Amino acid sequence: MSNDKSAQELLKWGLSHSTSVTSTGGPSVEQISADIEAGRRPDLADPRLYDAIMGKSEAQMMREELTVALDTTLPLESRCTALDNFELLIEQIDNANNMTGMKMWSPIISLLSADEVEIQTAAAWILGTAVQNNDKAQMAVLEFKPVAALTDLLQSENEEVRAKAMYALSGLLKHNPAAMDQFDKLDGWKALRSALVDPNIGLRRKTAFLINALLFQDPNSFNHIPSSNTTTNSTATALAPVPTSASPSSANTPVAPLEQPPATQLTSIPHPNVPQALLSSSILLTLLSSLLPSNTPGTLTDLEPSGPNGDTDPRTDLDFAEKATTAILTFTSKLPQNVQEAQLDERLKGLFKALLQELEGKPLDQADGAKTRWSELGIEEEAFTQFKNKVQPW
Repeated sequence: MSNDKSAQELLKWGLSHSTSVTSTGGPSVEQISADIEAGRRPDLADPRLYDAIMGKSEAQMMREELTVALDTTLPLESRCTALDNFELLIEQIDNANNMTGMKMWSPIISLLSADEVEIQTAAAWILGTAVQNNDKAQMAVLEFKPVAALTDLLQSENEEVRAKAMYALSGLLKHNPAAMDQFDKLDGWKALRSALVDPNIGLRRKTAFLINALLFQDPNSFNHIPSSNTTTNSTATALAPVPTSASPSSANTPVAPLEQPPATQLTSIPHPNVPQALLSSSILLTLLSSLLPSNTPGTLTDLEPSGPNGDTDPRTDLDFAEKATTAILTFTSKLPQNVQEAQLDERLKGLFKALLQELEGKPLDQADGAKTRWSELGIEEEAFTQFKNKVQPW
């Protein structure tokens, strides 16, 4: 039996509350227990009896679901159902962290390269759920090189695969210099740039949001080149103040333990310089072009419309436009005080000025009551003013 002690205790409790056992002439609890130990009651020693009464552990359920998912001889529907069940189980952070000790990361990552897009989608969903706000899982999975697999999936012909890959990638890169290092070395920026012009406007929104998040978490100054000697700033807090000897309760007051920083911050791997990467990968140019009319001088000419029919101007999607504009404003806030040090070319400067003019202009939908484009997008006045003060003198 997998848990003999618990099973014996459960059995004794059940027997002690059984009318047939406590009635006159029935065998005692001790006698039945002795019979089980001697092998005379195989019907009660069956491990499945314990499972039937108490239910399987979540760890056992995870193993069983993953076994089904990996069995290529089973119907696709059964495998997908198993992966869906697995994803529900690892929504619990303890179960997600147990994937490491149970050696489940390697098979899950292998499923990202499965032939079936349904399996790829489910595996990316599991990865994204496991690392969501879970620094331990973010670090544990890096051993299995998930970034390469996810950036490959961003190029998939299947829309759902691309969406789930972005979901997983966003969770993995969040405040994670080690994952960002993998991403940077694999030129994941190229995949992000492609996602910015994806036919699915939902994926464009997620990409713009991620770009802003990466800018926001980057500790580097604009022109700083990270090196291996650079260490990530720790988020550990100091010890709580210890009461003085004058305090009557000081003798019995425990010292507060040192708060541990997230596992993602316990690394000497430097965070890549995000603004410089956005410049060199043309992501910044793509963001600016997507927020301006197509006839604006300097905009990219290869930007595709969005929507199922490929005929929707992304500027009309307020959610995307707000996220893309916010990313531009965050980028601008990182520029050095002397903008000449940023070495922006005249084309980019012209597009920044064009965006300023666009944001100060009338909203695209004047029926919603907004008087300017920036207010239509829900941009805070302070953020817009800072952007204006930075760009206007150029």
